[in-house]
Amino acid sequence: MRRIACHSVTAENFSRFGLVVDAEGATPEFINEGTTKRFPDLASFDTGVQAASPVIGIYLANARTFPLRIAKLERHRQASQVFIPLGMHRFVVVVAPGLETPDWEQVTAFLTSPGQGICLHRETWHHGLIALNDADRFAVIEGGNYRVDTEELTAQEELWLNGPVASS
Repeated sequence: MRRIACHSVTAENFSRFGLVVDAEGATPEFINEGTTKRFPDLASFDTGVQAASPVIGIYLANARTFPLRIAKLERHRQASQVFIPLGMHRFVVVVAPGLETPDWEQVTAFLTSPGQGICLHRETWHHGLIALNDADRFAVIEGGNYRVDTEELTAQEELWLNGPVASS
């Protein structure tokens, strides 16, 4: 059995898996007669050549219990997948490098900052949404053929994710 710790996500340590969607440090453009700050181009969405047009959905997630068994990972070959919390809550992202199969030895977990989103690169192996609170809401942007484009693989060993520490 192997335990996985959560690390705070940054643009640098997450870059091989995707993009961090965060307005922190970005320069806004003022619109709507100066009443709104617009933060454009925080991340790009990759639909590849075969993907259906992206769709936007709302996910309502229940809190996970830690330690959490990581039994499988999934990926989407045709399109990116974006998770943006609809509130100032944090969530955990579990990812792994790998081409045809995940590199199970390099499974990594990241804890987002409050309100911070992520955009997974197309073909990135990842675990399903890991919410920290019941009824956490997320706007999710994904390829229109998400169900057909989901490939899942079962872990070859027992992996357990430790819960995030409160100070992260």
